[in-house]
Amino acid sequence: MITVRWFLLAPAAGALLQEVIDLAVILNALRALRGDRSGAAPLTPRAEDLLRRFAIEHDQMRDDLSMLRDAAQQVSAGHREAALVTLCAADRFLQDTLLPHEDAEDAALYPALAGPLGSAEATATMSRMHAEIHRLAQRLRSYREIAEAAGTVTAEQSDDLLACLYVLHALLCLHFVREEENFFVLASSVPAADR
Repeated sequence: MITVRWFLLAPAAGALLQEVIDLAVILNALRALRGDRSGAAPLTPRAEDLLRRFAIEHDQMRDDLSMLRDAAQQVSAGHREAALVTLCAADRFLQDTLLPHEDAEDAALYPALAGPLGSAEATATMSRMHAEIHRLAQRLRSYREIAEAAGTVTAEQSDDLLACLYVLHALLCLHFVREEENFFVLASSVPAADR
């Protein structure tokens, strides 16, 4: 006879656990995409230019990703007013810089890589990561609007906000690395990422 033991998680812990599971699934799918590329078409000059452009943008954005982690640390430390300032800056960065970058990758870079990578399926997992990044960024924007209305990050939103900030930071760092390892290395003169 098998005994199953159930346990309950707090909503924020459950949400964080679900995000970790989602990341594990995405990582596994990315691992499966790494196949033999010897028969693939060569990169076009346009694809090379796009790879260089997006590699440079990654380098320019890399330091700004830390705003998400910094806001989470401020929330954890109880510095709620400072956390609101950092949260607003992080939201502006996401909406004005990072999300347009992700959209441009989907619209221009990924189609240009379909031939060299063998099919459009080679970038499908990364496009799904873009969709998750958009979802989390919208969730973060909602938390920012609630906090701005209250004049501070409220105690009621702290746990869920922490989960959102940490998961979004981890997902973006992972996404940058995966693009750099899987796509940017295809170009002949892409600048090395600062790691």
